[in-house]
Amino acid sequence: MASLRIGSLVHVARAVALMAAVFCAVRLGAAESTTGWWSAPAAESLQAAGTNRAQIVRALESAPITQRPGLQFLIENMPEPDLQTLTADYLLENLTLSYDALAQAAWRETIPQEIFFNDILPYASVNERRDNWRRLLRDKCAPLVTDCRTPTEAAMRLNQRLFKLVNVRYSTERKHADQGPLETMESGLATCTGLSILLVDACRSIGVPARVVATPLWANLRGNHTWVEIWDGDWHFAGAAEPDPKGLDRGWFVGDAAQARTDEPRHAIYASSYKKTGLSFPLVWARKVTYVAALNVTERYAKPPAATNQCRLLVRVVERPNGRRVAAKVLVNEITGTNDSLAASAGTNRIRLEGTSRDESADLNDLLPFELKPARTYEVRAEYENRTAWQSFRPGNKPEELITIVINPTPSSAVEEGGRAPASALPPRTADRLRQLCTDYFKASANEQRLWKFPSSLDRLLQTDEEAVRGVVWQAFREAPLHSAMRQDYEQRQVRFEKHLSTYTLRAVGTCPSNGWPLFIAMHGGGNAPKAVNDSQWRVMQRYYRDHAEVGGYLYLALRAPNDTWNGFYDVYVYPLIENLVRQMVLFAGVNPDKVFLMGYSHGGYGAYAIGPKIPDRFAAIHASAAAATDGESTPRTLRNTVFTVMVGEKDTMYGRYERNQKFRGLIDALRQEHPQDYPVSVRIVEGNGHTGLPDRDKIADMFPVARHSVPRDLTWLMTDKVVQNFFWLHVPTPDKGRSVEASCHDNSVAIQTSTNVASVMVMLDSRLVDLSKPVTFRVNGRESRKRVRPSLRVLCASLQRRGDPQLAFTVEESWEMR
Repeated sequence: MASLRIGSLVHVARAVALMAAVFCAVRLGAAESTTGWWSAPAAESLQAAGTNRAQIVRALESAPITQRPGLQFLIENMPEPDLQTLTADYLLENLTLSYDALAQAAWRETIPQEIFFNDILPYASVNERRDNWRRLLRDKCAPLVTDCRTPTEAAMRLNQRLFKLVNVRYSTERKHADQGPLETMESGLATCTGLSILLVDACRSIGVPARVVATPLWANLRGNHTWVEIWDGDWHFAGAAEPDPKGLDRGWFVGDAAQARTDEPRHAIYASSYKKTGLSFPLVWARKVTYVAALNVTERYAKPPAATNQCRLLVRVVERPNGRRVAAKVLVNEITGTNDSLAASAGTNRIRLEGTSRDESADLNDLLPFELKPARTYEVRAEYENRTAWQSFRPGNKPEELITIVINPTPSSAVEEGGRAPASALPPRTADRLRQLCTDYFKASANEQRLWKFPSSLDRLLQTDEEAVRGVVWQAFREAPLHSAMRQDYEQRQVRFEKHLSTYTLRAVGTCPSNGWPLFIAMHGGGNAPKAVNDSQWRVMQRYYRDHAEVGGYLYLALRAPNDTWNGFYDVYVYPLIENLVRQMVLFAGVNPDKVFLMGYSHGGYGAYAIGPKIPDRFAAIHASAAAATDGESTPRTLRNTVFTVMVGEKDTMYGRYERNQKFRGLIDALRQEHPQDYPVSVRIVEGNGHTGLPDRDKIADMFPVARHSVPRDLTWLMTDKVVQNFFWLHVPTPDKGRSVEASCHDNSVAIQTSTNVASVMVMLDSRLVDLSKPVTFRVNGRESRKRVRPSLRVLCASLQRRGDPQLAFTVEESWEMR
């Protein structure tokens, strides 16, 4: 039967009926005739149908004899949830339309029965909602393919025209990943999985065999992806809503797929199958669902790495930090001059490569690639809407690297050069009045501030001009007299928290970027040693990391530990001290708060390992060398949205450093399994290296391109002390070790789950997280409420004063008492 071809049902009805009878006789046997015409495996499936058994039986009894083999295949392989919910009418309509679609297809004689059964007849691809989509899609798709003679021609035509016809586009703002076709067409938005399901169903509606294909995680760790395979004598692939005029088996993900690994489940490639295979399709959006069958098809994609001395550079261009992707002209110039400054050598550059970056209509992992030679320095320049931004790049040992270029480095509500507020778009009289009232607020006592009321007209101004208002408030805050003591400390190059005081050196490298200085905070080795030793280590750190003016200007700050104890950089006083240091730099040194970096070696590395996970919302990136996580202090769970890198020698075994780093890496791998697109954390073990001499002195160049993600939508906060009260857009007045909060904000809905020992929690919001013109749904520990929230100028001022960071100031606060 494997070689049986399905012909036109119109012309060969009698032959098909005869074949169906023979097919059933072979499968059933005389012993099964007492239970109906269907097979023993189908009868077994009926046992799982529960109270829905009557519906499945009615479908079996009502199916035309020519369509019985197809329905029997569906019942034999049907997932239990479908057996218990699908109606007879749904199954019979799907059955009739499937057979009819193939009967009308020009390629009907080329489709084997097993392909028809598994890749045209099924009503679903994975775990999407079971929609009645066949008739609707057939009516839309059939007119598009009337002149197509092969499955390939028809599939390409649908990929070219369908998505525009039904007004569907790629967007990460879709409701959920596994949308059925009707959900996708209703919303007009879908990511790769929803787009692929829609294209597969469109193909099936006109008799083209198709299936969903996916990898749970690319081997380069850039996330998962889903696409489509079409059968035309063999399987061929295409990206949904990504047609290539040259045909099938092309796509931006070919290079990524070539790195897939058959023997590594999370890096393998799977095709969906309705027929049970004994292997489950990896649903990264629904990991507990195992009833979707799969085939491992990695071998058809994976290719052994070609011997090459080139590095594959991937370029992403965004409008502003953490902003939307834009289609920019990208030029890659090899720098042939000898000057340290890119600007100085610009005259000796010549264009080597050119391309256009992908905008928001493309998949998140669809990146502009360039093949570059190693041991050379390049300038990567992006041009978009009369603005230009650039970065330098020098290939390392990795075969593939990614850089992100920010066209407008000023965040939508951050500071301009020197920490000044952006020019107000408000009318001058309104801006002056707002500035004066905010200045009065910042001069008031704490008790007065708690009772403070701004004019309601200024609150309403936040609904229409939040960015401009934030800029004026920031300017008023910077000029307020409450910073006088901190300014004196800045002028003396010192920072304090309570009785603890640290001194530092500060120097500029290159020239200040237009959006403010990036800041690199470097922490020295030493620790539990005489003062002279730690002073010496501090002097080493003042010159330890090499200057890289070619990547752009920045400030380099070498911080002296506040004491000479073993935990000088990782005790409870350190975290507020570091926050005060960052506040100092943003207020008085013109530092861009989205470009603050933390790094350290040995004792300083332990500090980075502790400080980074405690207050990741303060940093763009953190690096720790020759150190390790400390028990109870360095939790990886909080690093969900922050770049964190580690370097340790293979032979650096004292105090369990090597083993602790291996454990930390294992914890990150486990977290990344749960959240594959989060946790930008890496632990590098340097073979043959001990505690000193690590190859990390050029880390500034590696870290410089990163910008902080100040308002991520998913947060995991595990508290490890009683001093850190703030975490991105969360505030807990009484933190303590072991307390935790999980939070997410999507689609105007905020979900909060706390551990039982959290007494209260405050959520801070603004227009970056929710649409304030619509009600917001709050789900807190399972309790749901829906309300309209109003932006408040007092909340904006209070949160700015609490955090000292314009990006961590918000306009709405909502609090809950847990007990």
